[in-house]
Amino acid sequence: MYKLYWSPGSANMTPHAMLEDIGVPYDLIKVDTSRGEQRNPDYLKVNPHARVPTLIYDGDKILYKAAAISLFLAERHPEAGLAPKPGDTDRGPFLQWMAYLTNTVQESCMHWWHPENFLSGADLQAAMKASAEARLARMFGFIDKHLAASGPHLCGARLYACDYYAVMLARWTRDMAIPAQTFPHVQKLVRAVVARPGYARMLAAEGIAQAT
Repeated sequence: MYKLYWSPGSANMTPHAMLEDIGVPYDLIKVDTSRGEQRNPDYLKVNPHARVPTLIYDGDKILYKAAAISLFLAERHPEAGLAPKPGDTDRGPFLQWMAYLTNTVQESCMHWWHPENFLSGADLQAAMKASAEARLARMFGFIDKHLAASGPHLCGARLYACDYYAVMLARWTRDMAIPAQTFPHVQKLVRAVVARPGYARMLAAEGIAQAT
């Protein structure tokens, strides 16, 4: 039994969809970040960084950071096929994309959504958002070119958790001047991911009507 602390549309989307694909029992524990519940004392005992998601496994073991949870679930449940096994030719690209998405693309998304976490002052925050928006357009343009040349998924023929992660981050750009879904091959990847039953069930459970 797993327990996943989550908030709608947050970085928990990927591990949540993975749990649906894996098909193991799990409980969802909602943390309403719009009301600041991630800073409640009880939740801080679970995740002192006041972020979601957090995964509880094996009774009392705690794991946080969405990419770490995703890698952990994929390796613990190889039968789900959500990550290439060590030695597989897709293994290197898979790890590369997971790292790129979490420490480059996601970081720029955070600069856009929460500039107040990095800078004080409205003018500086607005400049950070503008810079992040421009970077993200370039990043998804790069991803689109890669998919056009080597797709239809990030690692080629097979779909993995990194594709879920990319589509999750693409959704985070929906209110930007150039949303990720503007790029045709990214949009094609979004459609492929949303067609997966586990991902679709995650969207329904989180009350998300549109994937992008």
